[in-house]
Amino acid sequence: MFATTPHGPGFTRATRTGGKVAGTEQVVGCSAAGVLAGDLEVEGGPAVAALVLQGDLASRRFFVPLERGRPERVADSIADAVGDQAKPGAVLLLFADSYNVEGEPLLRELAGRLPGVRVVGGGASENGSVGEVSVFSGNASSSNAVAGVLLAGDLRATVGVTHAVRRVGGLHRVTSCHGNVVMTLDGLPAYEAFAAVVPASLLEDPRRAAAVVLAGLSVGEGEFVVRHLRGLDPRQGAVALAAPVAEGQELFFGVRDPQGARDDLQRVLTAQAAAWETASPAAALYVNCVGRGRGFYGVSGLDTAYIRQYLGDLPVAGFFSGAEIAPGVGVSVVHQYTGVLAMLGPRT
Repeated sequence: MFATTPHGPGFTRATRTGGKVAGTEQVVGCSAAGVLAGDLEVEGGPAVAALVLQGDLASRRFFVPLERGRPERVADSIADAVGDQAKPGAVLLLFADSYNVEGEPLLRELAGRLPGVRVVGGGASENGSVGEVSVFSGNASSSNAVAGVLLAGDLRATVGVTHAVRRVGGLHRVTSCHGNVVMTLDGLPAYEAFAAVVPASLLEDPRRAAAVVLAGLSVGEGEFVVRHLRGLDPRQGAVALAAPVAEGQELFFGVRDPQGARDDLQRVLTAQAAAWETASPAAALYVNCVGRGRGFYGVSGLDTAYIRQYLGDLPVAGFFSGAEIAPGVGVSVVHQYTGVLAMLGPRT
């Protein structure tokens, strides 16, 4: 269940009502700047979206406070809560306080404790009026926490990630770096590769250039995560990212592109429809970045319209998130400016 900011005083009332109507205590979710269900997207106004699953499923929900600098303790608490149901093939739906979670360290710790379990979800969001977000589990609702549910049993899940960032220029290899500062790409100053793809007028305003241009970091075959730039140093030839970088990692510079986002969403939906060609999915969860939607496309409801076009009347619900979580190579990763579509159904 996902509820927009105006419902803040009544988040627990919403979860209690949802659980009563659905006949379950396994209710989880988070606050959101906007929600979506079916082919309807609501941004900026009051709304609640819910997705109800039933079948031969085992579920274990959890609510865990965050501890700054101690992601291993948070991961331990989640692993204890889901217990022996955390077997390979299970899916962990995770919703986190975007403002306080240490996403990547937590996901690395979870990968070690829950091998073979795919983690899907996102960061709670809000409309900017309250300065904090909430996650839900049963009657609990709070900021500075993570909540979610582990689903196991007769379950098949496929996950697709659609990007809104288009690469500009070539793909480079990091040849020298310190933490989050890239010194050289392909043996040359990193700033030179950046400047080569940025118009001269934009380079004259470094702060704006760093806000407009993003970096893509490879996290596996054909997959990448987008990160903001933190700083530019033409004298030293360095570029600082909002994420640690490793030598040998592939990197590119890119920009957000509405048409490219439409094309990539159609690519993902075509692949997802093909993956379920011989079976029938039961439902789908769609976690969509707050950086997409009406402000990005210029029209509302675009992503859900495409989903309906490609997947028919499949029940779909989700929210506009502060970050998106999807399985990667060996460990789930935190995405930005993406839509994460998790399709769920019986194995047989």
